[in-house]
Amino acid sequence: MAEKLELFYVRHADVVGGDCEERNPSDRDLSELGERQLPCVAERFAGRSFDAVISSPMVRCVRTAAAIANRLETPPVIELMPELIEKGTPTGYIGQSVEYLTRYYPKLTRCPDLIYGGPERIFLQDDKQDALNRAVAVIAYLRKRFGYGKRVLLVSHACFGISFLQAVAGVTDEAHAQYRTTMANTSVSKVKFTDDGVIRISFQNDTSHLRTLDPDIDFNI
Repeated sequence: MAEKLELFYVRHADVVGGDCEERNPSDRDLSELGERQLPCVAERFAGRSFDAVISSPMVRCVRTAAAIANRLETPPVIELMPELIEKGTPTGYIGQSVEYLTRYYPKLTRCPDLIYGGPERIFLQDDKQDALNRAVAVIAYLRKRFGYGKRVLLVSHACFGISFLQAVAGVTDEAHAQYRTTMANTSVSKVKFTDDGVIRISFQNDTSHLRTLDPDIDFNI
């Protein structure tokens, strides 16, 4: 049987609009619906273990990652990776500090490596090609760092997630990309990289864990 690296990509829970005086307006918190979604996605991963849990350093992602981490076999240290930040976030903003985010989860650390964007991690947030290039760099980094036989959980955003799955599928030119996907709140996508050179997307945008919530809500919009 081929050795594999498994990546689980989870989009954050639903967010509320409005400004926050404590942080950039783009760094929104969860809505009432998002709060209800958290235990559902956490239950999906309950009792499992991961070699790493990595999150975008924005509040909505850290809160989603924390809900999942608290239900894992052993609550892990969550690693904050600025390169997972959402497309369209103001250039130069890379989330809150570890100290600020510990109000949501006590065991946090920053990714020790610079992956993309130079020392200041400047991403061209309105440039779709730059986001795709960033996703390619993140995937290459994860594959090199973890190798085969590992399982990694990523918690990030919808628009960057599209770039992420495009990169998985081998898309490198955003201008001619013919592959698009949808990412609902708390959706889960699973990717396997195997040592025989095969890449498999086992499922994407899966929200089956949300069926216990209000049946009148369409979670796949």
